[in-house]
Amino acid sequence: MLVKTPAMRIDLRVETVKVDGEQLVFEGIAGFLPCEMRAGAPELRALLRLALRPRILWWLLRGKA
Repeated sequence: MLVKTPAMRIDLRVETVKVDGEQLVFEGIAGFLPCEMRAGAPELRALLRLALRPRILWWLLRGKA
């Protein structure tokens, strides 16, 4: 995954996902540094609403790689 900001571009690799209390925790590597991203249920529901659209699902299912 590639994260772009106005200041820099960072390669992001998620290595593990776990539940910690009320949050989903993604752990991995951002560039060459370890990183952690935490998201609660409302944030993940919003992300799923954005991602679970027919065009995006079609792109995912027919993926070339």
